[in-house]
Amino acid sequence: MASRGMGMLAALAAAVLAAAPARAQEPAPEAWNSGRAMELVGRARDRRQQTQADTGMVDYQADARGYIYFYLDRRDTGERTLVKTDQVALEVLWAAPNLAKQRIIGLRDRRDLPTNIQYHQDHLSVVQDNFGDLIRLGDGDEVRDVLHPAAGAAPSIYDYRLADSSSIRLPGVAEPVRVYKLEVRPRDPSVPALVGAVYVDRRAGDIVRMDFTFTPSSYVDRQLDFINIRMENGLYKGRFWLPIQQQVEIRRQLPELGLPAGGMIRGTMRISNYRFNQGLSPSLFRGRRVVSVPQAQREAFAFEEGIDAELREAGLSPATELGEVREQAAELLGRRLLSGLPGSRVDLAGATRTLRYNRAEGLALSAGYRVTPAERTSLALRAGIATATMRPFAEAEAWRGALGDRIGIGGYFRQPRDVGYAPVISGAMNSLSALLAGSDYSDPYYASGGELRAERPLGGWTASAAVRVEKHEQARLASDFSVFGGSFRPVPRIAEGTLTGGTLSLRREAPELVARGLSLGVTVDGGVLDTDFYQKDAAFVRPRVDAAYTLRHPRNGELLLEASTGAALGGVPLQAEWRIGGRGTVPGYEFRGYGGDVYGFGRATFSWNVAHPFIRGRVFGAAGWTGDEFDHDLRRRVVVDGGQAGTLDLIPERGGMASVGAGVGLFYDIIRVDLARGMGRYGRWEVIVEANPTFWDFL
Repeated sequence: MASRGMGMLAALAAAVLAAAPARAQEPAPEAWNSGRAMELVGRARDRRQQTQADTGMVDYQADARGYIYFYLDRRDTGERTLVKTDQVALEVLWAAPNLAKQRIIGLRDRRDLPTNIQYHQDHLSVVQDNFGDLIRLGDGDEVRDVLHPAAGAAPSIYDYRLADSSSIRLPGVAEPVRVYKLEVRPRDPSVPALVGAVYVDRRAGDIVRMDFTFTPSSYVDRQLDFINIRMENGLYKGRFWLPIQQQVEIRRQLPELGLPAGGMIRGTMRISNYRFNQGLSPSLFRGRRVVSVPQAQREAFAFEEGIDAELREAGLSPATELGEVREQAAELLGRRLLSGLPGSRVDLAGATRTLRYNRAEGLALSAGYRVTPAERTSLALRAGIATATMRPFAEAEAWRGALGDRIGIGGYFRQPRDVGYAPVISGAMNSLSALLAGSDYSDPYYASGGELRAERPLGGWTASAAVRVEKHEQARLASDFSVFGGSFRPVPRIAEGTLTGGTLSLRREAPELVARGLSLGVTVDGGVLDTDFYQKDAAFVRPRVDAAYTLRHPRNGELLLEASTGAALGGVPLQAEWRIGGRGTVPGYEFRGYGGDVYGFGRATFSWNVAHPFIRGRVFGAAGWTGDEFDHDLRRRVVVDGGQAGTLDLIPERGGMASVGAGVGLFYDIIRVDLARGMGRYGRWEVIVEANPTFWDFL
């Protein structure tokens, strides 16, 4: 029976993932350094020189507007936390033969989390000449003197390949532009060099667009993971290709440690309103190339859009095309690692995975190591020991691909799993609560086994599947120590045995920080538990739907609506029963005091800034319901069998519950303190202290 269930789940997973749309195949490119490719490189090089000497353009003046975001970028989940937003306005000047000047005339920022980050001037300005012959970033502190692929000496450093001929659309350009796509890679991948593509105008040979990243040795700063760049030009006066949009992503992380997140800078500059041949005075170009007006004048600048205008429309997600730049560059180098960080590091996956405390393990300590042998390939190992039981635990995983489009395999031994709807508290806060007050908001059991995993994009959604075989083992009360003498709850009983099963899910996430966004997820999991607990196998399936809708006010208000519902069909083992109530679901009731084969709950939360950044107010209401709609005898069997030392055969309440509450978020909404009151028969007052859920994966 178990093998049949495994086969059905594997076949269904394969069918879902195979349904993902096939990627468009480009025509086969020519050979590297073909005569046609080298001719295009020569034309692009000549046009760069001719443009500087063309008397049809003596000078120009233009306006530039940009946004620069600094945020925390999660390595394993892709989630982002905004730290700081800058909005900049520039006056861009140029005069023949090659004089350039930029004035920062407007600059303002907004901090969503405390930071003292300072940007290099070229992060706040425009690249006017496709970088010239030598590319420098971060005023030379990030990338220094990398040869441009259209520089005179470039053919001795780079390989070129004509990939295809097509039409592309550029921002602000009405008609598609016919171009040749010229792929570029270094002859020696170990030297500082650019990797990517140059799009050349088919008519005259001008560079229309550049998409590129760099080889690891290009990075001067050891903390640089990668830099991705897209530069787009528009046609003016019939023959001059000048900047119209520029995008950059710069990711940093400590090179010595594999932290769960890194710092990302994402900037977009848009250049418009070109005015030509105005007789600009040479005196305008004296001194530094980038200067600023006085601070008071910068801050008083009348921006045409709000500082959150771009976020409200597009969200915080990195530009898709810049991710494609990196993927294409990796293909050009044969999947060679493009990161500037070391390929192997001590792995700190999060505070709780390194150090935690709970009633089943006591103090648990672990360490990890991660190896990245090639681009989009990752191997990780983690092992530790639970001091209360002196039992080891471990996990290993291997991934191939990028988030949302990857396949992997994992193995684990005595991995803690939690009975219930979902995690309802951050790991660090749960450890503190258990250690100080004897309040452990996890209900653990152990799983040992292995699984195959896969993720694929599916028309704006992400489809994922996993098949697994694992042994479930009862956890027991192993540590009752707490600093202030609190009393731990018993550890709920589970049905021990071997589970053969899997999970299928389909999720669509709203971009972070958009004005309004809907996230939706559909998950089906289940399998067959080979167990003696019920004197027969337990075969079950659990469909579940989660939804969240966010509506943000242009200033500081935010309405969040959340709902979740699910069912459990068949012979549902205890660890697969839905359990809700208390913090994380419907506060103001016994923690996970309600449960059954079906559940549903919803929450509505409205929050607003009272005194930014110190206090953010919040009011909320929640309601939930559980029931036992499906006829089976497994729970009755548990009641007859009775208890077990250190465990509790919990037969939770059925029915409905509702609560209301209010709270505050302190210091950039990092710490939240809520007071809730359950309104039903079993309702109670509940005080909840928690970290902002944005940081739970760190904690």
